[in-house]
Amino acid sequence: MHNLFFTVLIFFALSQIVVAQRQSVLIAPQTTDPNITTNLNNHYVSINRSLAPKNQLFVFFPGTGGVAFNYLEVNNTAADLGFHAVNLTYPNDDAVNSLCGAPNTNLDCYANVRLETKDGTDRTPLVNVSRPNSIENRLIKLLIYLRNQAPNDNWGQFLIDDSTLDWSKIIVSGHSQGGGHAGIIGRYHAVVRVVMFAAMDFNGLANSPANWIALPASTPNASMPDRFWGFSHTRDEQVNFTLLSTRIWTVYGMPGYGAIVNVDSSAPPFNNTHSLTSNLECENFHGCIAADARLVRQNGVPVFKPVWEYLLSNTFAPLSVNSIEFMRGGQTVNRPPVGISVKYYRVVIEGNGFDANSKAIINGVETETEFLGANTLRAKLPAGKLGAIGRSSVQIRGLNGATSNIFNF
Repeated sequence: MHNLFFTVLIFFALSQIVVAQRQSVLIAPQTTDPNITTNLNNHYVSINRSLAPKNQLFVFFPGTGGVAFNYLEVNNTAADLGFHAVNLTYPNDDAVNSLCGAPNTNLDCYANVRLETKDGTDRTPLVNVSRPNSIENRLIKLLIYLRNQAPNDNWGQFLIDDSTLDWSKIIVSGHSQGGGHAGIIGRYHAVVRVVMFAAMDFNGLANSPANWIALPASTPNASMPDRFWGFSHTRDEQVNFTLLSTRIWTVYGMPGYGAIVNVDSSAPPFNNTHSLTSNLECENFHGCIAADARLVRQNGVPVFKPVWEYLLSNTFAPLSVNSIEFMRGGQTVNRPPVGISVKYYRVVIEGNGFDANSKAIINGVETETEFLGANTLRAKLPAGKLGAIGRSSVQIRGLNGATSNIFNF
């Protein structure tokens, strides 16, 4: 294949205005992995080389029955902000709320369907998603393909290895069913951000959200509440906005970051809230917040583009160290006594903004560091003896030389 991002379909050359150096391409899933056998509509991938890369990946999941090509505008907006951007086609033929709704009242059904779709592990007879056809495998194989076809664009940075995604560098987003997949991924993995468009798992017969939403402790609850953001129309035909805003968004913790803001009468930064709505007149309220065919435009530009840009703003958590704990032999222990050798000790560092490239600098020495999540690192203490309380220090160095505060212990 020729240079991937210059072999763009004639359709794009004729119908799409290329902004600066943004290049977009359609990629068939089976091209990236011949074992992918269902839902073979193309993925849509964009990158804008004229911008300094954010080194974060925007992944968008279409709604029920939708494909990547239905949401070009959202993807292009992300690319033009400096993100690597992927719209992923995945198994989404049946609505999760239909599969798990009345007469079913099993509130674990929603997670079973979504997690099988995510990783391909058999959990329910309601769907039949193999590992090759799963969201994770599709995204991993797409990133490997892009890494090989366009090595200068650094798509491989979003993989820990060829079988593991680096979720700490990924924004997950989606519309309707896709927004729900973004939400549950945020519960199971520490991601950069979760951006949900018109997404809700709610069982009317049981009068309750799905357990994976209502009972965060039933999941790893990996992403902190500050990572969840939502946008939905007040007159959505499929998602009851009152239920969404009072029974769903509240459990994510979104009200802690501001009251709901109607974007029709406000402007970015929308009081810095995580909860956004609109009452704009449009042909289809459920779709017009994200889907290309339903968008309201002014002079050809989607009216909600500033909203999307806001939802993707300030995605960088500054590196910080908040606390530490000592470990020995796999057990949490008290601070080692002054003057004792720390050869057999480890330190668990809690903070913000960590990724797989983060390194602990202890007493000025870079030490062996293990990435456990965006908020947790484990590091080996340098050889020697521990000094008096407050005389030792830890700092984190991240990608591109960024450093955290100095934490004394």
